[in-house]
Amino acid sequence: MACMRCDVDHPAGASCPEVHDGVAVSASCLEGQRHGPLVFRRWLGAGALGTVYLAEYLPTGHRFAVKVLHPHLAAQPAMQRRFYAEAHALRELVHPHVARVLDARPGPGGLPCLLMEYADGESFSRLPMPLAPVEAVELLGQTLEAVESAHARGLMHWDLSADNLVLTRDARGERRVKVLDFGASAILSSSLSPEERARGMVVGSPAFIAPEQWSGEVVDGRADVYALGVVGYLLLTGRLPFGIGRAGELAPPEPHVLNPSVPPALSAVLLRALAPRPAERFPDARAFREELARCMDPRARAAEREAALVDDVELLVDIDITFDEDAAPVSQAPILLLPEMRAPEGNVTIFGQAIPEDGATPLHLALRAAAHAEPVLEAPAPRVAAPEGLDVRVSLAEGWTRVVANDVSVDGFFAAWEGALPPLAARLGVELSFAGRTVTCEGDVVRHVTGDEARTWGVAAGAFIHFAEPAPALCQWVAWMLEEGRRPEPRPDGELARLLARAAEAAKDPYVLLGARPDADFEEIRRRASAALRRLEGFRVRPLPSGQRRALEALRGRVESARRTLGEPLSRAGFDAVRGNLPGLARCVEAGLPDEEVEPLRHAFLSARPGSEAQARALFTQGHALEVQRALRAALSRYASALALDPLNVSWLRHYQELRQRAQGLTPSMPLVLHEGTMAPAALLP
Repeated sequence: MACMRCDVDHPAGASCPEVHDGVAVSASCLEGQRHGPLVFRRWLGAGALGTVYLAEYLPTGHRFAVKVLHPHLAAQPAMQRRFYAEAHALRELVHPHVARVLDARPGPGGLPCLLMEYADGESFSRLPMPLAPVEAVELLGQTLEAVESAHARGLMHWDLSADNLVLTRDARGERRVKVLDFGASAILSSSLSPEERARGMVVGSPAFIAPEQWSGEVVDGRADVYALGVVGYLLLTGRLPFGIGRAGELAPPEPHVLNPSVPPALSAVLLRALAPRPAERFPDARAFREELARCMDPRARAAEREAALVDDVELLVDIDITFDEDAAPVSQAPILLLPEMRAPEGNVTIFGQAIPEDGATPLHLALRAAAHAEPVLEAPAPRVAAPEGLDVRVSLAEGWTRVVANDVSVDGFFAAWEGALPPLAARLGVELSFAGRTVTCEGDVVRHVTGDEARTWGVAAGAFIHFAEPAPALCQWVAWMLEEGRRPEPRPDGELARLLARAAEAAKDPYVLLGARPDADFEEIRRRASAALRRLEGFRVRPLPSGQRRALEALRGRVESARRTLGEPLSRAGFDAVRGNLPGLARCVEAGLPDEEVEPLRHAFLSARPGSEAQARALFTQGHALEVQRALRAALSRYASALALDPLNVSWLRHYQELRQRAQGLTPSMPLVLHEGTMAPAALLP
């Protein structure tokens, strides 16, 4: 029976829980407690896995979300191991539409805690529905981009619902969807006993989980496609297609029947996503997203309206009808959201522990390009060079260390850093020398720029250091130094301008950037990269305007990235597999790339492309039969088609290469290059 004082059912004699927004919170609420340098400010909610708190880093005001594993789950060692393993995998998922996982470690009372980006906004379940079709498709499209990126890394959600999709606003005020709770379903599923599974217990939101999840069948990424079909149906109609579950094979009403503003083509797309059998749905999130965009194309909608007019011509003969294809669609009232306060991005946690950089993981490099998951940068990059002649040193445990400073102001500066960054909130001694005058003070580390951010921005990795309680004398000295250090900008360097223009044509293709052929060996790749870096180094000593210097440093970062990507067999194999560059893959195999190192990369590649492995095997079998019949040209063609679908199958690639060598002189040379680009003049070499 519920307590008469708090209207919550709890044991007799126990203290009443707190209530937030009408929801009871346990008396063991962690509000006000510390988690490392963070303070739990406010209870946000609780789910099946844990309780979520809003945490604040007091020196800067940055806000985070911290999920604390429920005590009854934390008491299971296997659950703790799975919790940390999932967190480790999710740290590599960096996408503008995913609430990023930053760290996982024990928190108050030893309970495992997950530190996440705080998504400040409204969940889809609280939006005013139904939405206008163009608005619903926009939100659904952003969500599918996030799911597509996660699937490319082998990460499935399997519990998508309108409650863990949040509409926020970014630093520019633009609407942005954030997907929460990746990995939660896998963690909870691991806690089910065999007896519970035998009784049909499943993890997930009943209205959103796919039929194969209910029946205990094998589940893949198409279950997430189904869940987003339910979300899209809800956004457009204001109701769930099957209520709280699914009854048999009954199809839901078509969305355009419930909401006349929905185009029939959009209805058909959503109903395909809601098909009861996975094979009848879209094969992956990308196909779903592309079909949504296609059905909302103005030309397709105009054709649909014309077709409707032809069908109803007898009823409309006396009515004048005009169409304005350029008219903007009717939308709902704007949703007012507070500006998002983002957590610092990067690979060093708020606790100061270093995480391996994304760039050191070949799998991440290979699949990031395939999923178009470039991180969106919303914090300012260090751009303004320090006054000429400024010398800055900071005091670390091993002594005073000289650093290169940028963005110097009366508040602090950015210090370029090599190696592990100092922990956030660390207080360091600072010494600044300029024009024969030296001042000393203390500074706090308030933000990191990690290797991943630095490569994208084209700057050095490092840390922002704010002066701790600066005295007026220090502020006056820094202002004087900045005024004295101002000099007229030098004229642009003509030779560098021509080089930058040629490099811009190379876009993001590292082969073209280095002027290397797709089948270049590793020695040539390294030689070209070293020569390019030596040439760029010569420009660094010249007087350059700030814009050209920034472009030069960005280009150096791209060359370094090209050398890392193409200069090592495993990273190059991942990149060439995504690009379909078989000659490059052949070079990796020749370099002695072990099968056991390639296999995890191959598994991730095929997981992102359901069905491709079976198609490739069928083509390779046909090629083998043709080879037995001595039809070498046809056999090589089949093998090449199989490798286009499964390029990281090392044994197939070796066999294909050997057959090509044996076939030299017996049959015309078969085209091996599947690389989309063509050989371009060397961008950076004279």
